[in-house]
Amino acid sequence: MRFISAAIALLAFTTTAAVAQTGSITGQVLDPTGAAIGKATITATSTSTGISRIATTTSAGIYSFGALPPSGYDLVATANGFQAQTMKNVVLNIAATLPVNFTLAVAGATTTVDVRDAETATVDASSYQLSTVIDSQQINDLPLVLRDPYQLVLLSPGVVTATNNDGGVSVNGQRDRNNNFMLDGADNNDTSVPGGLFGISSANPDSAQEFRVITNNFDAEFGRNTGAIIDVVTRGGSNKFHGDAYEFGRYNALGARDFFNTKANGPQDPYVRNDFGASVGGPVWKDHTFFFLNGEAQRFRTARTALQTTPTAAFGGHPQRNIS
Repeated sequence: MRFISAAIALLAFTTTAAVAQTGSITGQVLDPTGAAIGKATITATSTSTGISRIATTTSAGIYSFGALPPSGYDLVATANGFQAQTMKNVVLNIAATLPVNFTLAVAGATTTVDVRDAETATVDASSYQLSTVIDSQQINDLPLVLRDPYQLVLLSPGVVTATNNDGGVSVNGQRDRNNNFMLDGADNNDTSVPGGLFGISSANPDSAQEFRVITNNFDAEFGRNTGAIIDVVTRGGSNKFHGDAYEFGRYNALGARDFFNTKANGPQDPYVRNDFGASVGGPVWKDHTFFFLNGEAQRFRTARTALQTTPTAAFGGHPQRNIS
C-alpha cells in the first residue's frame, strides 16, 4: 500500500495590526521608597521582529500592554529624574498575562540598569484558568515518533489517553470528543469525526511555535466544549531570514516483527515511512511585515500479516442419510 499526503502548507503574514492568539504584559513602576511613579514611559520591543509598543503609567504607576503576540520582549522603563531600567528577553507565552514590575533608582549620572533574561512568575495569579504551555523547545526536543505536536498534550495534568480506541485524550474525566481544538485562535475542530487528537488543519514541529492546554476554569472568550482548550500558535517570520529542509525515515529493517508476522510466515512485512519538508521565513518589510512558509509531504509503504482460520472440505463433512 502506497500513498502520498500533503501534511501542511502554511503561508503566514504578520503585521502590527493582524496577530493571532495574543497575551499581555502589565505591571507597576515604583521609586526606591515604594511610591508609584506616574507618567513613566514603558517600551516593549519584540526580540524577533523589532516591533515596538509604548505605554504610559497611570497616577498609580500601572501600565499595560494588550494584544501582544507570543514572543520574547525587551522592556525599558524611563521617567524624569530616574535612571532607566531594562528587562531583557522577557518571554510572553500564548494567552498569558505576564506581570513585570520596575523599581527605578533616582538619577545621578546618566546610567541604565539592565536585567538580562528577567525571571518572571511561573504562576499566572491574574487568572483562574488552569493551563499548561508546551513551548517550542519542548516541541523540538521531546521525541515525537509521528512528528505530531498534539501528542505532547499528555504532558498536562489531568490528561490521559482515552480508552475508546479513537486516539484521543480524556481531560479530567471528560469524553475525548469534548475537547476544543483551535489554531491561532480560530476554530479547528473536525465535527464530522470528533474524538481524535487532531484538528482539521494539522501541525508539525516545524510549523508550530507553541500551544496552551487549558484544562479548567475557562475564561469567557472560550466555549463550545467542556473538555480541554487546545490552542496552537503557528510560527511567523522575523527580521532575519531562516530556513531548513528535512527528511525523516522509518524502515522495517530497523524495526522488529510484530506478533503475527513471525519468521514462519515468511519475510518481514514492509514498513517504509518518509517525511519530507522545508521551511522558510523572513521579513517582507523590516520591523513591519513578515512571512513564514512550511510545507510537508508524507509517503507510506506498508503491509500487515494476520492469521486467518478457514475450514477445509474435511471440516464440513457429509450430511447423514437415514435408510429405512
